[in-house]
Amino acid sequence: MECELYTPRHMRVPITLLAICLFATACGPKTMQARLRDAEKLADKASEALDRAEKAANELEPKDMERALEDAKEYLTAKDSELYPEAQMNMDRYKEIAAKAPAVKAAREKKELDLRLNKARDRIVPRVQAMLESQDALVPTAPTKSKCEDLEERSKALKDAVNDDLDLFVKDADFATWARSQLKKADGGLDAAKSARRGLAFLDGPVNAWKEALAQYKDARKVKDPEDKEKQLGEVRSRFSSCMKDGRAFENDKATKDLAFAMPEGKPQTPTMLVATCEKALKSGEKEWKAVQTAAAKAKIAKNKPPKKKKK
Repeated sequence: MECELYTPRHMRVPITLLAICLFATACGPKTMQARLRDAEKLADKASEALDRAEKAANELEPKDMERALEDAKEYLTAKDSELYPEAQMNMDRYKEIAAKAPAVKAAREKKELDLRLNKARDRIVPRVQAMLESQDALVPTAPTKSKCEDLEERSKALKDAVNDDLDLFVKDADFATWARSQLKKADGGLDAAKSARRGLAFLDGPVNAWKEALAQYKDARKVKDPEDKEKQLGEVRSRFSSCMKDGRAFENDKATKDLAFAMPEGKPQTPTMLVATCEKALKSGEKEWKAVQTAAAKAKIAKNKPPKKKKK
C-alpha cells in the first residue's frame, strides 16, 4: 500500500514523487551566485600559492617555487575560476613569477657553488700554510729524516685536499687557476723533500764514513800493539775509501752537487770537496800505514819465532 502525505487541504501526494522533486532540485545546475563564490575561493587559493612562490623565489628555493606555481596553476585553470573579477590579474602575476624560475634556479646553483668554493678554499689554505712552514724548516744543507717525512706528509695532504674538489675545476675557471697553483706548490714540496733525502743519503753515507774514520783514527793512534794498530788503521782506511767512492755518486747529482753540507767538524763541504778531503786523508796516511804494516809484520815474526834452546 502506498504511503500518502497529509496536507492542510487534505490533498494526498505520493511520498515517492516528493523525493524525486527534492533530488532533482539538489542536483540541478549551480546558480551564478554559487559559481561566483567558488571562483572567489579559487582566486584566494591561487593568490596564496603565488605568495608562496614569490617567497620561495626571494629565498632562492627553486623546488619550493616550482611546487607553489603548480598549485597556483591548478587553481587558476579550474572551472569557473575565470568568473572572478581579478582572475586575469592573478594569471598575469603567475606568468611574471614563472618567468623568474630559470634565474632563481641559476642563482641557487651559483650560491651553492660559491659555498663549495669557499669550503674548498678553507680546507686548502691551511694545508698550503702548513706545507710552506715545513718546507722552510727543512734546511737543504742539513736535512733530517723527520723533517723530510713531515714535508712529504704535508705536501701529500695538500694534494689530496685539492684533488677532493677536482669537479670544481670545470665549474669555476678562477678556482681552477688558483687550485692548480696550489698543486704546483705541493709538487714543489715533494721535490724539495726528494732532494733533501738525497742530501740525507750523502750525510748518512760518505759524510758518516768520513766522521767514523776520523774518530777511529784518533783511537788507533793511542794503540800500542802493532797488530791491533794495523787492524784499526785498516778500518780507518776502509772508511776513507768508502767516503771517497760513495761520495763520487753525489758529485753529479743535481740535488747535491752544488750544496755545501754541514760537516761533523770543520767548514761545510760539497760532495766534490768531501771526496778530495777523504782522498787527501788516504794519501797523507800512506807513510804511517806502511810503517804500521812493517811493525805488525815484525811483531808477527817475533811471535812465531821459536824460543831459543837453553844450553845444557
